[in-house]
Amino acid sequence: MSKAIITTSWDDGHPLDLKLAELLQRYAIPATFYIPIDNIERQGMNTQEIREIAQSFDVGGHTYHHIDLTRIARAEAEREIVEGKEGLEEIIDRETRSFCYPHGRFNDEIVDIVERVGFIGGRTVKMFTRSIKNPFRMGTTVLAKDLRLTARAKLSAASLDPSLFYFMLKNKLFSAGWDRIATETLDFVIRNGGVWHLWGHSWEIDDNNDWRRLKKVLLKISMLPQEVERVSNSQLIRKGWGEA
Repeated sequence: MSKAIITTSWDDGHPLDLKLAELLQRYAIPATFYIPIDNIERQGMNTQEIREIAQSFDVGGHTYHHIDLTRIARAEAEREIVEGKEGLEEIIDRETRSFCYPHGRFNDEIVDIVERVGFIGGRTVKMFTRSIKNPFRMGTTVLAKDLRLTARAKLSAASLDPSLFYFMLKNKLFSAGWDRIATETLDFVIRNGGVWHLWGHSWEIDDNNDWRRLKKVLLKISMLPQEVERVSNSQLIRKGWGEA
């Protein structure tokens, strides 16, 4: 069996993250929760709830207000990143190491700020990847949400992972439910090596009534052999995982 690493990450800091955290603990699956301090788009966790998540999981920066950093001035973007980092660290009483770009939007200038203020990596919303070529442009493998076929095909082609692309094409996964994509790409990574990265939003799982589907995927992860390593995003970045 080739070397495979499993990681998961969850964005936006919604109170339903507590329900998600209980599931992840039940199946002994590490995760990184990317949490803004004051999400201006939807309900967020309070200070005590963030501390509760941080007791068992990695917590990463997601700006202060969960705002598109590419649509504001550089100085304001830096303030959002720095104050989000400092605010989380004050709440959880430890350093935050990884960052996630709100809405997946970033540019070279934003990447430079994220690196300069002390993060060791930045997660994007790029999908169908199995390696980390640049820790500040880290991609993922599967989103816990159904997408249109054209969107999936475009994301897969952009991932520059021909083996995974042809596997999905051969098995008609572009039109499949996200849980089937998750379980079959997980099998692919276990056989062929690389990073398998599941990400999503607890509020979206709830909106789509997808808790049962998520449990099925988490159960499959929990049943993998012990030699398949499970890590948080921050641990993964520290490992410097390269080409699959």
